[in-house]
Amino acid sequence: MSTDTKMFRGWPAEALEFYEGLEADNSKAYWTAHKDVYETVVLSPMKAILTELAPEFGDCKVFRPNRDVRFSTDKSPYKTHIGSIIGASYRDGRLTGRSRRRPSRKVSTFSL
Repeated sequence: MSTDTKMFRGWPAEALEFYEGLEADNSKAYWTAHKDVYETVVLSPMKAILTELAPEFGDCKVFRPNRDVRFSTDKSPYKTHIGSIIGASYRDGRLTGRSRRRPSRKVSTFSL
């Protein structure tokens, strides 16, 4: 995790508004028009909380916002929540398995 994130103060109401809008219009046009909102009010607080948790629980990674729709009947391109994994071991940006000292913990937020 980068050290340029601020201290976690919770997610602002705009984060829920972003996801409500995305749920109503789950399209590339909506995502592109609101990507700066996602980065500011959703992703930034998630990175902040993970930065605070990392010293105690280990490496963190935020899940990508786009969905794998190849085999899904629901072809919505974007997830309507943000999630991460904490306590996992990474090498070159890839998950290598659970740490022997610290088991992985999945942290999910904003499931609508």
